Amino acid sequence: MACSKPSKKTEDFFGNVPDLVIDKILENLPIRMASQTSVLSKLWRHGWLSLERLNFGFDFQKQQKNKDGSCNWQKSSLIISSILFHHNGPVRDFCLYVPNDADGAQTNLSQWISFLAKNGVQRITIDNSDGHIITSYIFWCNELVYLQLANFSLNSPPTCFHGFPKLKHLELRNVEFTEQNTFCSLIENCRMLVTLKLDDWLGMDHVVIDAPSIQTLILNGDFESLAFRNVRNLKNVSMCLKKMPEKLITVETVDSVNLLASSCQLKSIEFNGHLCKFLAAGGIIGSPPVTFNNLDKLYLCNLDLSDFAILRYVLSMIECCPYIKNFYISVIPGKNVGQHIFDFNHKYKLDHLREVNIKGITGSSVELKLVEYLLAISASLENLFFQSGKCENDSELKMSRALMRFPRASTKASLVCLE
Repeated sequence: MACSKPSKKTEDFFGNVPDLVIDKILENLPIRMASQTSVLSKLWRHGWLSLERLNFGFDFQKQQKNKDGSCNWQKSSLIISSILFHHNGPVRDFCLYVPNDADGAQTNLSQWISFLAKNGVQRITIDNSDGHIITSYIFWCNELVYLQLANFSLNSPPTCFHGFPKLKHLELRNVEFTEQNTFCSLIENCRMLVTLKLDDWLGMDHVVIDAPSIQTLILNGDFESLAFRNVRNLKNVSMCLKKMPEKLITVETVDSVNLLASSCQLKSIEFNGHLCKFLAAGGIIGSPPVTFNNLDKLYLCNLDLSDFAILRYVLSMIECCPYIKNFYISVIPGKNVGQHIFDFNHKYKLDHLREVNIKGITGSSVELKLVEYLLAISASLENLFFQSGKCENDSELKMSRALMRFPRASTKASLVCLE
């Protein structure tokens, strides 16, 4: 895009802008617009080449497309290489989107990450559409604080790799581990790691989490067993199985969840329906029962309450969390229509529960029984929010009326229907 030459008056104005203001403006501009500021004055000419944050994400790649909408990787990669290799200072934050059919992207990534490793990069975010193998130069980035990779194959680190000593946030999405122990080798020496997110991985059936500083753990994928080692600082855990595993290896996983109950740091737990069934199959709630004494928030998502094992687990989990203040539950349509004969223990009390949020209910007898149970045992409840799933208007009205008639242990409990 051609830029007209600014007038002398305009040059004088932009030439008197303080350096700190220039840096702040450039940081908040897309890289293409930042480069165009070089014509404003001599003071601005090379400022964009010392930006610490370089964003070549989806919007940047979209601007480089051919007229027919196809990827023009040759053009965008030349721009990226030119900016990187003419850069005047450290690159602290690097963001990149690699589109489909990006010919030569593997070579480009090796060159760019090698350059970044030598320039003290602290944050890397790369979304790769073609599933390339991430270059081993990534293990040379010793200053990394934040690493997010999507759609890559990941080889085991080289023997000389001793972890990322400063890494605090690691997020891997749609990553294939080429060996079972690749992930363990990656995180075992990342002793500053605070947040770990694993979403939809391949090549790792047995997940081992060994990270002494980790506070937030999010697992969303498929595994056959799970082991926690040295996770004493965990505060927030979200674990979801995408499907029930063919092999049920539950003993180690049950022991790991029991280990969570002993943590005085744990404040929030989220399990989905498949994981609840997986844990129920391993007898996670048994004798003596585990108790999450420090838990504030409990989230149980995508539950098929017509499945007796899941319903039993949900009720047992409620009784194992006597001090929760917030309870969120989402329901999916059940495959089985049959009724459960189950004894809801109304003698049990939740004295600290303040808010319940139930999503997706359609008015089945099991769902209504669960709501009635929660209202009966929650002496301090303030709000019970509910949102109906797919059902006829008449059915929704009947369900709302039934809910309103249930007795409540708390005199200040309000039932609120969400749109």
